[in-house]
Amino acid sequence: MPDIETGALAEYYRKRAAEYDAFYADPARQPDLAELRDWLAARARGRRILELAAGTGYWTAVAAPVAATITATDINAETLAIAGGRGLGAHVCLVPADVWNCRTWRTVRSRHGTSLVVASAETGAWPVPGTVRRAAGTAGDAADDRREFGGWVGAPILRRDAAGDTWQRRWLDSGERFEIVKNYPDAAELEERVGAVCEDVRILQLRHFWALEARFRATR
Repeated sequence: MPDIETGALAEYYRKRAAEYDAFYADPARQPDLAELRDWLAARARGRRILELAAGTGYWTAVAAPVAATITATDINAETLAIAGGRGLGAHVCLVPADVWNCRTWRTVRSRHGTSLVVASAETGAWPVPGTVRRAAGTAGDAADDRREFGGWVGAPILRRDAAGDTWQRRWLDSGERFEIVKNYPDAAELEERVGAVCEDVRILQLRHFWALEARFRATR
């Protein structure tokens, strides 16, 4: 992940683990979340999934009842511990991993469309890091917050760095303050970013969220 210090970001999400799921309890987000759950379940059915930045496993739990297998990764043991309490099933493997810095990673292979990469765009994590060796034809999904109602989710954006990433100030329930990278790509930015390595890009725009699906091109 160029130009972004992942350690500070990981610390924020580690400390936020116990309060993270409050985000999903917001009544205003429920219609969008219901649509996204159906959207993901339809794409996860029967597939072998590599999930990047699984966090507390909210979306892992959506895919688990219909997926063939899931390898769900996250940099923080604290968030994976919450995911592990969701009763995901023996076909779900939770793996502590920093996908940006690990030296090796399993090859994601597609056999008649049976593989799926689920990636978080929280920190520009789409396209999938180079440490994940992609196979042509492998399907990929991603989803994240949209810029809402003329403002930014959670707090105003403080600055934009030389790489084009935007930074936001966040507070935990304890009062501890963090400055984290948080990007809110619009449809054109998503098309440009994902289109560099993928084809058949399809974007879903909801009120509070976006989601996309695509297929990786062959890598050299």
